Amino acid sequence: MDTLINHLFDAIGDLLPFIIFVVVGLYGLIKKGLSQQNDHQRQRRVQRRTVEASDAAAAQKAKMEKTAKNEKLEEVSSATTMLESYQNIQMKPRSSSTSRSGVSLNDRYKDRSNEIVSFTVKKENLVEGIIWSEILGKPRAYQPLHRKK
Repeated sequence: MDTLINHLFDAIGDLLPFIIFVVVGLYGLIKKGLSQQNDHQRQRRVQRRTVEASDAAAAQKAKMEKTAKNEKLEEVSSATTMLESYQNIQMKPRSSSTSRSGVSLNDRYKDRSNEIVSFTVKKENLVEGIIWSEILGKPRAYQPLHRKK
């Protein structure tokens, strides 16, 4: 019995590199099969995402086309109302003392110097304007003191 066990260990010792080679090969095949399954799952996810993205893009494109059509319809309707109002104006009889703008010719050349808007400059208003220009203006970093040469 002792010799049988020795022969068995000798056979296993001689075949050990071959056994290791077979085990490593099987491990590689199993790992490759799992990675291929994961790759297929990833591809399916990507395909779903692209399909969803293309569906969203198509829906957005359809929405944009619909709004463009509505805008064109609004333009056409506004153009027709403008044409109708122009035709109504053309149909009305004109008096000789009024111009096209509706202002009478006598009022056209009146002295309007008193209607000109005038304003006074106050120190507080100037200071407030400078403060607002600093607040609303470009940042100081965009306006360096010394330009690079």
